[in-house]
Amino acid sequence: MTRFNRDASRWFIYLSGIAWIFTGAAIAQTNVRTTVQHVNFDSPEAWALKYFTSTTMLSGLQPPERPIEERRFGSIALGLELGWLPALSPEQARVGFGGRKEEDLNKVPIFARPRVTVGLPWRFSLIVAAPPTLRVFGVAPHLFALGLERPILERDQWRLDWRVSGQLGSVNGAFTCPNSALGFPSGSPNNPTGCIARSSDTISLRYAGTELQFAHRIPRIPRLTPHVAAGVNFIDGVVQVNAPLQKYLDRTRLWTHGTTFSGSVGASYLLTRRVAFVVDAFYSPLGVQRSPTAPRANDGLFNVRALLSYNLR
Repeated sequence: MTRFNRDASRWFIYLSGIAWIFTGAAIAQTNVRTTVQHVNFDSPEAWALKYFTSTTMLSGLQPPERPIEERRFGSIALGLELGWLPALSPEQARVGFGGRKEEDLNKVPIFARPRVTVGLPWRFSLIVAAPPTLRVFGVAPHLFALGLERPILERDQWRLDWRVSGQLGSVNGAFTCPNSALGFPSGSPNNPTGCIARSSDTISLRYAGTELQFAHRIPRIPRLTPHVAAGVNFIDGVVQVNAPLQKYLDRTRLWTHGTTFSGSVGASYLLTRRVAFVVDAFYSPLGVQRSPTAPRANDGLFNVRALLSYNLR
């Protein structure tokens, strides 16, 4: 009888442990906080979306116009585009929870992507650009941009071009719960939300825009062509948080949309008959209200971009 009681007690302990494990797993699985929230286009979260979307826009960077006899259907130009991403100050990076939490946004110092320009009928050109889908600096981009452009006015020394462009895709990284926060106790200044593991957040950088560009060829320096451009862009941004916190899994989804303006000035230089180098200074004014009591201010993006292109055919 005593042995039976011991066996029964052992089985009871085993079954209770198994039941506790499954109950705990079920509780953990259901302890997920999922909210969908629209944020104002001038909010700190929306400002960050506008800022990083603007860094990826197909703006400016117009190589020298090819001779008329080379503007044919099927012509191909290969290019490598590089863009400088200025580091954000702690105040600028404080975009979480309406501007109260600093996020890890200073991950990538440059933006690089190959691009291909293909000649279409009626002097249209199609631009395709996409960065490699590799995780670099802790960030994995999945972006695809398209542009369609055409000269609309042209004279001996100048021309006016029109371009429409857009982008789909997202960037994945640990923006809300980076590795740097995991070594600090929950609720501390360096880990205010209680991160217990790296997050896997996704930021959608979608836009559609149009642009006019004026280029003037210098007679005394025929290889050099200065240009200026101005554009208007519609941004549709989303932040999908996926952050394991001490008390729950945060699956907050924030979205916003609105219009921005942009401008660039630069010059292209024809290195050889087929190789050209282009450099542009880009600026986009971006409105933001850092707190409910703060006035609306302009905290725009200024960066420098360059393109090295080769006319394959």
